[in-house]
Amino acid sequence: MKNIIPQKFLISSLIIIVLTFILLRVFAIISTPLELSADEAQYWLWSKELNWGYFSKPPMIAWLIHVSNNIFGDYDYSIRIFAPLIHGINAVVIFRLSQEINDNYLAHFLSSFIWLTLPIVGVGSFLMSTDTPLMLIWTTSLLVIVKAYNSDNLFLWNLAGLIAGLALYAKYAALYLPLGLIIFYIINFQNEKNIKLRGLFLFVLNFIIVSLPNVIWNYFNNFHTINHLSSNAVIDAPSYSLFGSLTFLIAQVAILGPLLFIVFLLTAYNIKTLNKLSIFLLYFIFPVYFLMFIQGFFSEANANWAASALPAITILCGYFLSKRIKFAVLTIFSNFFICIFIFIVSLNGNLIFLDLKSDPLRKLKGWSILSEDLKDKISKEKSDVVLVDRRGIAAELIYYLRNENIKIRVPKRTKPPSNHYQLYYSLTEKENKIFYYASENTNIPESYKVDYNVVKVGVSKVKISKKKNRKINFYLIEKL
Repeated sequence: MKNIIPQKFLISSLIIIVLTFILLRVFAIISTPLELSADEAQYWLWSKELNWGYFSKPPMIAWLIHVSNNIFGDYDYSIRIFAPLIHGINAVVIFRLSQEINDNYLAHFLSSFIWLTLPIVGVGSFLMSTDTPLMLIWTTSLLVIVKAYNSDNLFLWNLAGLIAGLALYAKYAALYLPLGLIIFYIINFQNEKNIKLRGLFLFVLNFIIVSLPNVIWNYFNNFHTINHLSSNAVIDAPSYSLFGSLTFLIAQVAILGPLLFIVFLLTAYNIKTLNKLSIFLLYFIFPVYFLMFIQGFFSEANANWAASALPAITILCGYFLSKRIKFAVLTIFSNFFICIFIFIVSLNGNLIFLDLKSDPLRKLKGWSILSEDLKDKISKEKSDVVLVDRRGIAAELIYYLRNENIKIRVPKRTKPPSNHYQLYYSLTEKENKIFYYASENTNIPESYKVDYNVVKVGVSKVKISKKKNRKINFYLIEKL
């Protein structure tokens, strides 16, 4: 079935498909009733003060939101607007990468189409996350790595290292790029002519050079990001359970789509049929999955933590399916319908016919109403300080009250802080005299009952799913 369709037709079709996907997803972002996630609201806050790093993430997502907000203004849609564009561009880069791996035009087209219809890309084209810029820069770097590997061109090795270093500013999972190369070299250095030590050295050197500003930022900021990642990995308190590892692997079915997950397993099983460059790509897949499997054993590994393996997976699956047209149609259209469902859900703001016990969309609802209720219930003449219990509530209220002179605070914790808000938005001694307290709990902290006069001033109740309301109680707390 190789190259049975003219290349020009496939390229023209791909351009139309990519543009259609981008436009539809942009329309969903602009039209959706769903509000920002707590993470998106936090990224927006970071974007107001550009830096080389932030408490829990590298800085690129804040840089991107800064640019989009300057173009479109401070709106929900402008925070997300680059997401579908970036994934659309990545589909084109994947087409180009596939061209370097094999000479099957249909495989190139299928690889791009697979990317556009991945369930994680469907969701990632609606919500702005660190995975979105990572995967575009990762794919671009991988393209240059493959070209450098083919030619042993020192300029390309330098360029690949620079781009890979830039990916680190999107997400620290970019470290898997040099890791994959190093593992490849260690295993193949005696028999491999296409990669010499000098090429590997130049790649790693440039990767480190580009990464230095973020490393320096971490050094002068008490390594907050590194400590946060360590906390997420639960290095200090491992659980040692295979359940976490198996849960991570099962979750990949949702990331890839059920049939494509099977295709990936079949591709891996038939590894002997892969050409040299396809096998080279495996070094940017299996180390990622192996480390996440181990991470799941020690504590837990979120499904998207292996997202950096997806560009290479789409290339391999595209080639596998190019020789099995009926299976290709079934596989891609199964994911296509999943993406249609995601599109409809984003437009409607609900799960339509699904009745899940725990509605994941509840976290994207009710924040603007809560903000309006808060404005109505408090008197700035008494205090413009509002204490909240959780980071998520603080993030949402700071964003949705961005045009109001209201200070959102979180309780002061013992060191080290566990999030950005504890570090920069903790309640101060001066503010501790009189303030408002917004909480989901009906019982306020015991310390406030002893030393403060507490008056309940109102409540906000918002329906956020079929079975759940978000109820926030408002109190005025004044020191005796």
